[in-house]
Amino acid sequence: MQASDGFKGAVGHNLKVARAKARLNQEQLAERSGVSLAAIRSYENGSAGPLLETAYKLAEALGCTVNDLCGFGEA
Repeated sequence: MQASDGFKGAVGHNLKVARAKARLNQEQLAERSGVSLAAIRSYENGSAGPLLETAYKLAEALGCTVNDLCGFGEA
């Protein structure tokens, strides 16, 4: 991922990585998190970014933190 991808791109990338680590497909994540499949797809392709409440739901379903999804605190 490049810096030019921006925040939405970073969140999308981190969401894909976290979902893969959790061994979930997009449909399973939607079911676990209560976030629509369409929204998850738009987050992962970088066309939209989740609101904080939605990011929390996704992080909780994935067993990670909102900071992990947003890329805050990376070494």
